[in-house]
Amino acid sequence: MKYWSDIQIKLIDQVYLGKLMLLLMLLAYLFILGEDQIFWKIPVISVGLITWLLFRNKTKHPIVWIMVFLLLLIDLFYSYYWVANHHFMLIFMVLSVILYSYHNQQRIFIKNIQILAVIVVLASVVHKVLSSQFINGDFYYHALNLGALFKYFFRFFPDSVELASSNTEGLKLLHGTDPNLCESIILKNVFPKLRVISVMLVWLTIIVEFIVAMAILLKPKNKWTHLIFIAMIIGVLCTRLETGFMSLLAISGLILCSNRKLSMLYILIILGCIALIITKIGYH
Repeated sequence: MKYWSDIQIKLIDQVYLGKLMLLLMLLAYLFILGEDQIFWKIPVISVGLITWLLFRNKTKHPIVWIMVFLLLLIDLFYSYYWVANHHFMLIFMVLSVILYSYHNQQRIFIKNIQILAVIVVLASVVHKVLSSQFINGDFYYHALNLGALFKYFFRFFPDSVELASSNTEGLKLLHGTDPNLCESIILKNVFPKLRVISVMLVWLTIIVEFIVAMAILLKPKNKWTHLIFIAMIIGVLCTRLETGFMSLLAISGLILCSNRKLSMLYILIILGCIALIITKIGYH
């Protein structure tokens, strides 16, 4: 009975759930990167698992988390210019978990995750504002015309799907031509007034991300903060399947959230993203 009561207590512990979801996400992510630098990863995994089997009850060191941290560092070292942006966030989240296992102060751990989430979202805002290609709407304009955004909703607009496919084929043909010929193509708008729509999406994205960052910074436990945060995550996933990045933001929200219903919504988002990562769907 004590065993089951301990499990029930853990299942309502936001930090425990957050660490569990992070570990599941890490296993899926590292599985995707498993073949990269395998010569270095096999010794790390072998030593880590043997150490965990022999000393898990004799040491307070977080052996599994340290092993995972080393695997992330290997990928970072050998593929610095190629790893996903959220790879850096993963490293800092794992480092926070490792430090938490030593200081055992939940308040400090939650604060670390809060600040990390704020920095990541704010950095995204700053990057968008400073990017001339994004701020003038070109990113959304080209991505929408090529069907790269909202593509799972395009099927409800057959004409738009046909135009996006035509634009994509035209761009492929252009890439195959001699650049010295200075040839070009004109993309056909998949929707009317697409340029205006693109600019509106730009400012909507920037405003929402800024509000989310400020809400997490000032009111990290507020119900409305997490409703806006969840809406932003779902909005991004509907726009583009950024499964890796959004799962980390959802894990951060789960750790900060004290509302059980919203916590369950975070968990559903995380598990959905993990399933997409395992099946190699989306941008993991």
